[in-house]
Amino acid sequence: MKDAVHLRVAAALDLASRPLIGVGIWVGRMTSWLILAVIAAVLLTVVMNALGMNELLRWNERVFLFGRAFTINSATELQWYLYGLLVLFASTYALHTNAHVRVDLLYHRFSPRTRHLVDLTGHLVLLIPFCLLVAYLYWPQVMMSYNSGEQSNFGGLTDRFLIKGALSVSLVFMALGAFGRVLQSLAAVLDPQRAARESFHVR
Repeated sequence: MKDAVHLRVAAALDLASRPLIGVGIWVGRMTSWLILAVIAAVLLTVVMNALGMNELLRWNERVFLFGRAFTINSATELQWYLYGLLVLFASTYALHTNAHVRVDLLYHRFSPRTRHLVDLTGHLVLLIPFCLLVAYLYWPQVMMSYNSGEQSNFGGLTDRFLIKGALSVSLVFMALGAFGRVLQSLAAVLDPQRAARESFHVR
């Protein structure tokens, strides 16, 4: 009876983890398409520079993010914005697929259950608190940027609060993904057979 409860709790934890991990995987795959937009922005910057064009388009009314014109500085800063979003939101995908950098001489020698214990501890003690603390402490900078109308000083993009806000949002998103990993690892610790028969990271 005790073992049955034990296994049911593990199954419930694993089930609860799947939406959090699934969203992280989906967002990571969708975000990966931003690399095409980054390439296009780089190409546009190179062409404008080669042709000596400082300004590509201008309009009368202010346009969100671009202001009143699209300049070579707009194209350059657009590369930074897009690449920043790509890195920030793809990081959760890297976590779930074990594609992140791991400097550990012992981890690969551990049993699957011990690996889950290590990850569970690391996520709870280090990763989740770090993500939430930095997101919380940085948020006033985002609000200051929004309230002051911060924008490029060189005729580039406006609404700089967007990319600053993306940092806090992505860190909260990472914390949620890490919590999903915690639930999955806890399920594997409670049910070692689950750790042995299932792939440790999503592929």
